[in-house]
Amino acid sequence: MPCLTSYPHSPGFLLLLIIPLLLLGACDLLQSESEEDTECYLSKIQFNEFDSLKFRTISGGRVYSLKQELTVDGETDITASFQFSYNKESIRVVDQLNLHPTNPYMSVTLDGDDRPVEVIRFFNSIAVKLTHDISYPEENKIRVDLTREASTGDVLYVGYSNYNLDDEGNVIRLQQFRAEEDAPTQFTPMLDRFYTYDDHPNPQDGLYLPFFANVNFPTLTFFSSNNILSYTENGQAFTFDYEYGPDEEVIRQTRPAGNEILFGYANCSELDNPN
Repeated sequence: MPCLTSYPHSPGFLLLLIIPLLLLGACDLLQSESEEDTECYLSKIQFNEFDSLKFRTISGGRVYSLKQELTVDGETDITASFQFSYNKESIRVVDQLNLHPTNPYMSVTLDGDDRPVEVIRFFNSIAVKLTHDISYPEENKIRVDLTREASTGDVLYVGYSNYNLDDEGNVIRLQQFRAEEDAPTQFTPMLDRFYTYDDHPNPQDGLYLPFFANVNFPTLTFFSSNNILSYTENGQAFTFDYEYGPDEEVIRQTRPAGNEILFGYANCSELDNPN
């Protein structure tokens, strides 16, 4: 995914930003072998032997806290730590490593159906604000408009993305457009991709971090119910492979480049965890 603009971000969150298609989330209600409903929540993402994400959830699978851990020579350091708080129509994310922030790390405004309509990412160290305005113009279509406000108060409209969904709730086509700097009502196409999916729950569905931490549009995984099997761009196809657990949860993802990502869960029966 091309980056439409760039500026400094928190070093502690660097590893999250360079893996835009990955991460977090909660599984749906899953069926155990005893045919009893079991709530299964993602608790860990293991990128490699050094880098992992761990998080805690509260009732309903909502993320309560998220930590990134880096382990080198047996020593583990916490490189990022965030806490989430929920209100009826808003979510607030606080950077716990920033003791005196001017603003929260992120704020989310929800509509009456608990869908995000505005996500603001605050870059407190440089007094920059990135705003995602999210609309639902028609059935199976989501639009995200991206705006950057500098410390001087200057506002730059970056452009917009269209997320076109199928009836299963998966983004099957992603289109991105950049606004011309001298003519903000004119747009240049930046991306046009087509996607296919499996029929297993996406553990990363609805995760604000890291999908809205990047300086670009949110990754389509945030909006999709299932897991990407392939995407096609300019006539070339790229594929993903998966290993699933006993409750159909994803426990291993192999990406087009060949690297493997492991997913660990909590509150599930007989799960194979990478812990």
